[in-house]
Amino acid sequence: MKLYQKEIDGKTVIKLANKIIIAMDGMQYLNPTEEMILADGWVEYTEPVHIPTLVEKKTQKKDEITRYVSSRSVNEFYMKGYPVWLDKATRAGLKLRFEAEIAMGKTDTVLWYEGSQFPLSLEQAMQMLYAIEVYASACYDNTQRHLAEVDKLETIEEVEAYNYRTGYPEKLRF
Repeated sequence: MKLYQKEIDGKTVIKLANKIIIAMDGMQYLNPTEEMILADGWVEYTEPVHIPTLVEKKTQKKDEITRYVSSRSVNEFYMKGYPVWLDKATRAGLKLRFEAEIAMGKTDTVLWYEGSQFPLSLEQAMQMLYAIEVYASACYDNTQRHLAEVDKLETIEEVEAYNYRTGYPEKLRF
């Protein structure tokens, strides 16, 4: 159903065609034809098209980058073929646990993830945490480079064409 607009008493009124009532020749028309609507001074309403600014496009691109780096596309490694991610707080907690177990003379531990257990030597566990931290740091640095590059772009076309999925390290496999 088409929308029409008309200035009435200094205000812009927008109505659906079937809601317009036209008084003509002493009669009221509750379901006027398009010709009657146009003759009464109504014009077809079209939604104004918002053309995004360069700043808005940059903000959108940065939001895309943030979603991408928070996804499994980046935040993932493989433990015996199983996709896993340990956030920074979890890694810090595991590091304390593993250090405590080493201090108590243990040589083996287990990593639990979504109900699955992965037995490891404590030496392997610590090396794995170090490798994940280096991976996460490289991803962070790459993300910051992408965000800085987006800031430098000068046209909407450059922003739209910018590929932020490059430069991330290969996912780790343990």
